[in-house]
Amino acid sequence: MTNPKTQNVMILKADDSPAEMLELEVGPDGDGPSFKDIYPLINTNIIEIAQGRWIQNGNKPESVDVDLYCDEEALMKADPKINHRASHLRYNLFKGQYGGNMPDPRLAGDVAVVFPAKFRIELTPAGTDVTGNYKEGYGPVDSTDDMLDQVQVAPEDAEIFAAADKVASIIE
Repeated sequence: MTNPKTQNVMILKADDSPAEMLELEVGPDGDGPSFKDIYPLINTNIIEIAQGRWIQNGNKPESVDVDLYCDEEALMKADPKINHRASHLRYNLFKGQYGGNMPDPRLAGDVAVVFPAKFRIELTPAGTDVTGNYKEGYGPVDSTDDMLDQVQVAPEDAEIFAAADKVASIIE
């Protein structure tokens, strides 16, 4: 059973290494995890909260707005690394809000995706019973594979991000 005083947090590294799903305690203000718990996870000491939209694909697509805890100074670093997976979550939100006139959705550095407290993600893999033991015919799998497929940038969106990166490098 999930603790109601915790929230699911996914760490998306800018280097595209595998995402990590964590369950963190809600901070003292009751409005998300404490910054002190997030700082070491995204390698920063100053956080800006941006918004994004998680879209869960499947037979019945669902979406939920999420907070994106970002390094506020990531773009000011000597060699900022764009986080394409986190930028895609922001793109999902902006696409609905602004259409073709959206602001630049790109985020840099490592990002913590904070899901709303009421939105619970089961971290047990398909093919397990409620105790977490595998059912007959199933074996060990990465429990987040299906869920993390959503944060892979679609080819058509990758073209948009590549074009934006090219324009940004020309401007600099």
